[in-house]
Amino acid sequence: MNYTFFAISMYIVMRGFQVLLEDHMQKKWAKNLIKAVTILMLYTAFSSFIVWYYEDIHFLGFDPSN
Repeated sequence: MNYTFFAISMYIVMRGFQVLLEDHMQKKWAKNLIKAVTILMLYTAFSSFIVWYYEDIHFLGFDPSN
């Protein structure tokens, strides 16, 4: 799986967490969990964007060509 598919997967996970925790959004733990997943998703999207142009950089620890 290359970085682009990984970033898309992380976006799907983030949206899933938001939908599942919609009823609990007033609770602090739910807000913190959504923020943590969102930060992880933004990191993967950013690394996917950079790897798109510079294929020799490995941000997430695996070879993007696989």
